[in-house]
Amino acid sequence: MDTAAGQSDYLTDAVTRLERAVANIGAMRLKPWRMTLSGYAALKILERQPNLSLAQLSRRCFVKPQTMTRIVAELERRGWVERSPHPESERAMSLALTPAGLTSLTEMAAEVDKIESTLGGMLEPGQFPELVATLRRCAVAVETEIKDARRVSRD
Repeated sequence: MDTAAGQSDYLTDAVTRLERAVANIGAMRLKPWRMTLSGYAALKILERQPNLSLAQLSRRCFVKPQTMTRIVAELERRGWVERSPHPESERAMSLALTPAGLTSLTEMAAEVDKIESTLGGMLEPGQFPELVATLRRCAVAVETEIKDARRVSRD
């Protein structure tokens, strides 16, 4: 599907372009902390849901456990996250923000809020929650398709 200007009007193209742009501006905004949006997301989730296991955190951040292992190791090295025995599992470790992690998260949030403001500025009042809900429904639909395709390929 091409428009007269030669640009594709596929939704996947627009979503990919936005994802790359957000990743780039996120890297720029979080550069003073040498942090990525994935690391920021992990901190933000641990702020709201302390004591998650590594596996739980990786699922909530939509990354593979190996990727989350690297992210958490770096957050630990910086003193922003600490591990302790998980209350529900003898094998898993529980992750929680440290006071230094909470301080850094608060500082970074101001920069990430600028990204949200830029995105929100492109929408009419009231469209922001509707767009977020629609994008989440789209993500769930694609994730369901992935699970179904994997299940069929195993059979």
